[in-house]
Amino acid sequence: MLAVALLITMVSVLFSDNWIVSISEQDKVIGQIRGNITTLHELKTNLYQAESAQRGYLFTKRQIYVGPFEQALLDVRENLKKAEASIELADDYDDKEKELGWLKTISASLEAKAAEMKVTINLAKSGKTQEAKQVVNLDDGVDASKEFMQYANTLIKNQNNNLDTLIQKRHNTVSLARASVIGGALVLILLVVLVIKQLLAEIVVKSQLQQRVLKENEIYEEKLQQQTKLLRSLALDYQADVERERQKLSRELHDELGSIFTATKMDIAWVIKKVKEIAPDIVTKLVKTSSYVDQGIQYQRHIVQELHPSMISTFGFWPALQSLINDAAERNQWKLSLNLPDENTKLNETISLVAYRIVQESLNNANKYAKATAISVDVMVDALYLKLEIEDDGVGIDMSALEGNTHGLSGMRHRVLAIGGRFEMISEPGKGVLIRALIPLDVAAI
Repeated sequence: MLAVALLITMVSVLFSDNWIVSISEQDKVIGQIRGNITTLHELKTNLYQAESAQRGYLFTKRQIYVGPFEQALLDVRENLKKAEASIELADDYDDKEKELGWLKTISASLEAKAAEMKVTINLAKSGKTQEAKQVVNLDDGVDASKEFMQYANTLIKNQNNNLDTLIQKRHNTVSLARASVIGGALVLILLVVLVIKQLLAEIVVKSQLQQRVLKENEIYEEKLQQQTKLLRSLALDYQADVERERQKLSRELHDELGSIFTATKMDIAWVIKKVKEIAPDIVTKLVKTSSYVDQGIQYQRHIVQELHPSMISTFGFWPALQSLINDAAERNQWKLSLNLPDENTKLNETISLVAYRIVQESLNNANKYAKATAISVDVMVDALYLKLEIEDDGVGIDMSALEGNTHGLSGMRHRVLAIGGRFEMISEPGKGVLIRALIPLDVAAI
């Protein structure tokens, strides 16, 4: 049944399309004929204007009539060419050749009349007014004008007849098209009603299934969001655990290894004091050994700070972050642009450590690879997010050739994405590196 409805629709559309094309073509021809009629009327008007200007000049000798006379002749010739071109371009019809013949007769009459009028104008210009009037009295121009008007009116009448025929034909075509469309629509409506009745039961069943699927999707979506929140919370807890382990390890290294280094340095100093008079060579060696111990102490302090910056626990996150950035800029002789929020801005401890690690890793990468001379760090905090932007003017990176685990990028990205944030690195060779991170402040609310 649906196939029958579609077939009827296609047939109706096909016939309607053909009729629409036919009506469009008929409208085009009607427009051309109306244009031809307008042009022919303009032809008559142009000739009247030329004759009026001729009489005005002959009676008044005023130059004001010469311009309109010449313009009227130009217009009448132009309209004649326009009418002839329009008829020649039209599709073939019964009176086409006859009308072209009439146009030639009109053209000949026009030229005869124009010649007569120009002669009278030229005689009048030469002061031979009587001779000009004699030429007018010969009635040659009158005959030419009559012939012009006769054939122009005949051509207009024929065009009007053609116009009436086409308008009637278009009316018939429109009536057929309307009948076809209405009839096809009625049949189609009947078939559609039957199809709708047949499909109603299926629609009800499908609607019920869709409602069930929507409810199940809502349930699964809610569970997915809960699991996502749980995973992000676990990721935050994991990073907190990692930082706690780092803090514990740094404290143990500071206490145990620091005391060992200190005791070793004290013992070396005692030995140097005892043997400096009797064994100067040994003293020299011990002094060098003591310098190695100093280097070990410095390296131990560096490792402790890398594992867990003591300034965060001692002075808070913002002073520790500012110290990290200032020390890196001073050490690498960078021109620094730094924008930090107010120190009273409160942050979750784990969030602050994630932000610290991202800034720390970015500065380390800039130190190792960028060959930068300037660096800018912008940190912004609003009600929902902490936003980081670190940019340098170094050699840049070809992002298309960058591997995922290069330059600590993987670690920074995973830290941010694991808690539901966003991470982006933008770079081109020779244009530095821009790192952006958007960290949610309330992971449980994501």
